[in-house]
Amino acid sequence: MTSFFKYTRYCQFAALLLGVIALGSCKKFADVPPPNNQLTTQTLFKSDNTVISALAGLYTMTYITNNQAYQIDLSVCPENSADETHYYTTNSSYDPFYLNNIDLTNSASLGIWTSLYKGIYIANSIINGVQANSTSLTDSIQRQAIGESKFMRAFSYFYLVNLYGDVPLILSTDAINTTYASRISKDSVYAQIIADLQDAQSKLRDDYWSSPSNDRIRPNKYAATALLARTYLYLGRWSDAEAQASTVINKSSLFSLQSTANIGNVFLKSNTEAIFQMNGATNVQTYLGYNNLAWQYIYYYTIAKTPWMTLTTGLVNAFEPGDARYTAWVRSIVYNGTTWYYPYKYKLMNPTTGTNAEAYVYLRLAEQYLIRAEARANQNNTSGAQADINIIRNRAGLANTTATTQADLLLAVEKERRIELFCELGHRWYDLKRTNRADAVLGASKPGWKSTAVLYPIPQAERDNDPNLSQNPGY
Repeated sequence: MTSFFKYTRYCQFAALLLGVIALGSCKKFADVPPPNNQLTTQTLFKSDNTVISALAGLYTMTYITNNQAYQIDLSVCPENSADETHYYTTNSSYDPFYLNNIDLTNSASLGIWTSLYKGIYIANSIINGVQANSTSLTDSIQRQAIGESKFMRAFSYFYLVNLYGDVPLILSTDAINTTYASRISKDSVYAQIIADLQDAQSKLRDDYWSSPSNDRIRPNKYAATALLARTYLYLGRWSDAEAQASTVINKSSLFSLQSTANIGNVFLKSNTEAIFQMNGATNVQTYLGYNNLAWQYIYYYTIAKTPWMTLTTGLVNAFEPGDARYTAWVRSIVYNGTTWYYPYKYKLMNPTTGTNAEAYVYLRLAEQYLIRAEARANQNNTSGAQADINIIRNRAGLANTTATTQADLLLAVEKERRIELFCELGHRWYDLKRTNRADAVLGASKPGWKSTAVLYPIPQAERDNDPNLSQNPGY
C-alpha cells in the first residue's frame, strides 16, 4: 500500500489548502501557515475553522479538482462492465470493461483504487485529528466533522468492496503500521461500513449544512440512512433495508419525488428528490458548456460524430412505450446512417454564465422506493412491494405492475432499477452481481463473459508496492 501512504503529507496539506480556497472565512488561519515539516494533527485541527476547512477539502478533492474516478470512472467502468453502455470508438482504458477483460495495468481501475483510498486517507485524518483535539473544538463541529468523514469513508469502502471484493481496511494515518496491509474479508469491510454509517446517523444533522442556498452537496443524517439502506439490501438484511429506506421515504418535509411532468428535474441542484449530490465545477472548461466531468468527457457529443459512450440496444429496448424516463433521459443521433442512443440525464451548463443548473447525484429518493420494494418482496410482502414499484412506474407515466409472485416481483424490481438508475454509478453491474444473475444475463449478451469478471483485478502497481496484496481469481 506504499502508493496510498505516499500521500500522507499531501493529503494533510491539501485538505486544508483546498478547504481554505473553498471557504474564504478561514483567512486568519491561512495567514499563519504551519511549518512544512510540522503538519501535526494538533496544528491541523486546533480550531473549528481549520476543521471546517479540512471538511471542505474532502469534497474539493472529489469534484473541484476534477477527480476523474469520482466523477467518471465510478459510473462509466461498471456501466460498461454490465449491459448498459459501450464505447463507440476504441479506448484502451474503457474497452476492457465492456469486454470484461481488464488488464492488470488498466489506468481507470488504478485510478478508482487510488482515488478512493486518497479519500479514505483524508477522512481518516479528519476523524483522528478531531478526536485528538476534542477539548479545543465545539461539540457541534466535532460531531459534524466525524459524521461527514465517516459517511465519506463508508461511501469509498462501499465501492471498493463491490468492485474488488476483499480489500485492505485502513482506519488510521499511521503509514508504518499499514504500509503492507493485507486484504481482509468483504464481510469485515461491510461491518465497518455499517458501523461508520450508524455513527454518522447519530452525529449528522437532519437538515443540510452547506450554504445559504441549502444545497445538498454535503451529507446529512438521511444520506447516511440511504446508504445504509442500500448496504443492508446488498447484504440481504431485508427487514433492516426496509426500515432504513422507510425512514428516508417518510421524511416528507425534505424529500419527495419529482412529478411525471417534471421528471427531467431530478438532477437539478437541491431538488427534493436529491439526498446527496456533488456540485459540478464551474471552472472546468465552462466555455464548452459542460455540466460535470462525466458528461464532459464521456457523454458529450457534437452533430459531427456519435456520442463517445452509447447505450446498448438491450437497454434502449427495455423501456416500455410511453415511459417518461425515455423521453426525458434518452437522446439519439443519426451518424453515417446509424442511429446511436446516449444518456441525457444531465444537460449542458449555461455557456454564457458558466453556471450549473444541475449537480451530480449519488443518492436520490427513487432508489429508496426500489430498495424497499425489493426488501418487501424478499419478505413475501406482496402488496407492499407492488405499492413501491407502482409509485416509481406511475411517476414514469406507466400502469401498475402485473407481477404478483415473489419471483416476478423481484424481476420487476430488477427491471425498474435498470430503467430508473441507468448511468448512475453502475447500479446495474452491482445488481446483477449481488443477485447472482451476472452469469445468466451477461453470459447471454457478452460472448467473452467469464464468471471471474464479477470482480476487478487488484491493480498491479498496488501489488508491486505491497507484496501482501493477493490477486482476485481469473487474473
